[in-house]
Amino acid sequence: MLLSTIIFLFFLFLTYALFLMASRKADARQERLKQRVAEALQENSELTLEQSIQITRDDSISSNPTINRLLAPLNFVKRLDNLVQQADMQITVSRLLAFCFIAGLMAGLASYTVMNVVLAFVVAVVAASLPLLHVSRVRKKRLLKFNEQLPDTLDLLSRSLQVGHAFSESLHQVASEMPEPIASEFRITFEEQKLGLSTKAALDRLSDRVPLPDLHLCVTAIHIQRETGGNLAEILEKVAQTIRERFKLMEDFRTMTTSARGSAWILCGLPFVIVFVMTMINPKYMAPLLYDQRGHFVIVCAVILMLLGILTIKRILNIKV
Repeated sequence: MLLSTIIFLFFLFLTYALFLMASRKADARQERLKQRVAEALQENSELTLEQSIQITRDDSISSNPTINRLLAPLNFVKRLDNLVQQADMQITVSRLLAFCFIAGLMAGLASYTVMNVVLAFVVAVVAASLPLLHVSRVRKKRLLKFNEQLPDTLDLLSRSLQVGHAFSESLHQVASEMPEPIASEFRITFEEQKLGLSTKAALDRLSDRVPLPDLHLCVTAIHIQRETGGNLAEILEKVAQTIRERFKLMEDFRTMTTSARGSAWILCGLPFVIVFVMTMINPKYMAPLLYDQRGHFVIVCAVILMLLGILTIKRILNIKV
């Protein structure tokens, strides 16, 4: 038993060490990439926007040309690339996939020392999915923060247009005065427009980088105004007011579903609490479930059903406005 515990801890700390090494190496590579692009822009002012963007896009998949050529055509790799870029994480897709594989392998080997093959496989799958879940969580948090800052950004754009500034100068004010992450995205849009990209194309690229319905509504309103005319400052002010009213309605729905969400957490956590309490009270009674192979299959089926139930409850309570 002591040897199994030592092996388990060894693989656990080895996985953590590999994660730290990959993260630090990715950060260092990203800093070197930014420095090289800045130097290239200083040496050659005729470097187009598409060329500089293509450098970053290729490196975001893999720094190895052969691996990049193999992974780039795959649809799920493209989705992962968009996921990483929207999360604004300094790691390539190939490194993310490699770490998922290493995390799953190490967790499977570590759990196999104290569990059977079925549970070890389940632990390996969960461990392999954790890096992807982390990236997804960071992306969701960043998009929510962007959405919260959007009404104030539209108000700033509206006020800037009202005092007579051009739309490009209004974008520059947002990039310099608003906090992250909205400042960096509008800074990219401003630089793209400054380097020769049309306003429509730059705003469409912004909408693609940040897939939020509110931002898409704002970009669509700007496109319509540029084609049909009208007071853009007033339009942006009304869009900001609409977004704030939608936030208020969403908070009302969240308040009304508080008891339902609390009941869902209790129902999801109650089976685990009961198993833990029964194990503490009568270990022999729970021994067939914890140490027999048939009990392990029951645990796997129960966990799968619990996950399906959690996803179902989450979809029911996820009210879209």
